[in-house]
Amino acid sequence: MRLTALTASLFALSMATAIPTYAEQEPQHVMPSSEAPHATINVSTAWSRELPPNAPVGAAFMSIDNHSDQPDRLLSADSSIAAITELHAHIHQDDVMRMVKVDAIDVPAHGNLTLEPGGYHVMLIDLKKPLIAGEQLPLTLQFEHAGQVDIIVDIKTSDAGTSAAQPQMDHSAHDSH
Repeated sequence: MRLTALTASLFALSMATAIPTYAEQEPQHVMPSSEAPHATINVSTAWSRELPPNAPVGAAFMSIDNHSDQPDRLLSADSSIAAITELHAHIHQDDVMRMVKVDAIDVPAHGNLTLEPGGYHVMLIDLKKPLIAGEQLPLTLQFEHAGQVDIIVDIKTSDAGTSAAQPQMDHSAHDSH
């Protein structure tokens, strides 16, 4: 029985990170913090994919624009919907795409960073409630210079199938026991 639940969870996560669905969303503006008087971060198109009710993990994706003269770094994320929230990246290792936790993600000055399937993303581990299409989840991002940014992530349907051409992904490190 445990193998079946784990298999379903791994399938759900692969669906969550497999095919992007982008939605138009008003940018969420952040006023400069006292630490960086000229920094402005805008977060837009924040989304996650609907998952089966028993899925223990999910992911959040978004576009981050830095309108500052100085680079910034996304240091952490937090959400009341997950027991653990981490920043992750994908790496290719032995023909397998693996997710790895990262300490921070650089956002270039006057640049854009896109968190997307197959790249950087926010990992939601030990979900406290299901990710249901049409609902939203709160997410707090912590930047080195811009400070705290509270956003809302739209949960999208998972109606798109996975492609056989996509590399196999190893999610074994995210088993919630």
